[in-house]
Amino acid sequence: MVKHRPLILSSVTLFWVLSGCSLQSARSVAAPEPEEVAPIKPPMEVRIEQPARPFPTETLYSLLTAEIAGSRAQYDLALSNYSQQARETHDPQIAERATLIARYLNNNDLALEMARIWVDASPENKDALANTSMAYLQTGQLREAFNYSVRLLDQGGEPLFQNIAANAARLQDEERAKLLSDFASQLQQHPQDEQLIVGTGILLQQQGKYEEAMNLTHQALKLHPRSIPAAILEANLLHQLKRDEEAIAKMATLLEFYPDNISLRQQYARILTHHDLDLAQQQFQILVKQRPGDGELLLSLGIIAMERKDTETARKTFEALLDKDQHLSTAHYYLGRMAEARQDSAEAIIHFLQVDSGNDFLSATLSLLDIFVRQQDFLSAQQHMNRVRLRFPDQSEALYTLHGQTLVKHNYLTEADKVLSEGLVNYPNSTRLLFARAMLNNQRNRLTATEQDLRQILKLDANNVSALNSLGYILADRTQRYDEARQLLDKALRLKPDDSAIMDSMGWLLYRLGKYPEALSQLRSAFNTGPNPEIAAHLGEILWMIGEQDEARRIWEEGIKLAPGDPVIQETLQRLKADL
Repeated sequence: MVKHRPLILSSVTLFWVLSGCSLQSARSVAAPEPEEVAPIKPPMEVRIEQPARPFPTETLYSLLTAEIAGSRAQYDLALSNYSQQARETHDPQIAERATLIARYLNNNDLALEMARIWVDASPENKDALANTSMAYLQTGQLREAFNYSVRLLDQGGEPLFQNIAANAARLQDEERAKLLSDFASQLQQHPQDEQLIVGTGILLQQQGKYEEAMNLTHQALKLHPRSIPAAILEANLLHQLKRDEEAIAKMATLLEFYPDNISLRQQYARILTHHDLDLAQQQFQILVKQRPGDGELLLSLGIIAMERKDTETARKTFEALLDKDQHLSTAHYYLGRMAEARQDSAEAIIHFLQVDSGNDFLSATLSLLDIFVRQQDFLSAQQHMNRVRLRFPDQSEALYTLHGQTLVKHNYLTEADKVLSEGLVNYPNSTRLLFARAMLNNQRNRLTATEQDLRQILKLDANNVSALNSLGYILADRTQRYDEARQLLDKALRLKPDDSAIMDSMGWLLYRLGKYPEALSQLRSAFNTGPNPEIAAHLGEILWMIGEQDEARRIWEEGIKLAPGDPVIQETLQRLKADL
């Protein structure tokens, strides 16, 4: 074997390489969710062995340049030089350095390439095997990651079986089944290995085989009574099997023995959110103290505090997220909601304007629009929606519709007509905009304009059920063109025979024709299929007209309970001079 002489390098020079790059023991991962690999602080002095075989001058110069670049935080240049020299020399130490830098920079594809060079040069090196397994895992090649973890296990190292299994949730069932077969095969050879047992249980859980997974969990806990990953998997399975009380009790007991275990307490808190928000908030407050820089925990605490109407805790938590520059859009969105709830529109606007694209963006946009419209600041509303349309041109048509509907909601009908008509100038064949304007014109008693827009929709889409139903109902309710209404509603019912709205329209047409028994049957079916205040108003009116006044009152009362603020039933009562 060739002897090597040690080359001692300052830890200051190498800290940027090693910080964040060390591979954590996989047995600390508390499945079933993928965990980030935590960095291990480097030692004060690092020994790097230099081969006795001299490198060419060009190689030495490239490596020296990489070291200098690293010390100056020019990591991309350092990685470029190291990876080039790893390809040319296939030296395991250079490949190791390139692998660690690539991982530090989250360059997963290059990390995999470098790890493969490293492990090919040192096939029994545990670090090389572990990093190769991790690299395959981070590029989504889970079966390859599994194979290298098997080799790592055979060398006495700590494999990544639990992480691999946890990441399999994103696979298709067929691919996950192949991976499960790999796990099962290895489990036969290593029947007492904690990671293999738990990992196999996680895969079974993902496949929906909860009882089989539970059996493996019990096996793991019997062999390894203090296994936190197995305990967390058991709690997850109990939750999925609707046995939350058992899960909560088991995790509470475990926390008495392991109060500092973050993963255990986090899973306990998550399950509590389904049953006891007070206790869940307490647990998240403990977690935030244990891990104060974790934005995910802060976000969970803030949302739960809002649900509990603990506005002071929620406000402080979301403001802490802003201070930490984490989850900025979400924090601004919830702070905006809180400001709106206390009727501080000025502060709400400030926060909503800072919500970027994401899950909360549409809600923030609509909230801003609603505030501007309530304030009758139609210019700001228009300018805001113009900005949003420019930013999301693919959603422009829908945004015109939302703008118009918001104006209609606050009864600014003239302004709504302007917005919808402007939208139709840009999207003349938009059935969504045509329908919105038709309903607006119907509300304004503009029958001709209403019919014109609905007819235009049917020219564009002869089977548009909403247009067929709406035009049929309007003709039945506001004209005596019953034959036309019947044709439209018959076609709508053929297309959607179980639609309660269409059944209601047909029942109302039959009522207008004086066919009370048929109308009553149709409206009873409509109310049973999809009860709402309008159907209740119609059904109650027919019952009232045929002398079934007690039943009519009962139906109207049911309708009012469904939507207490809806005026349609009160309007019916006034027109019929009826009382409840």
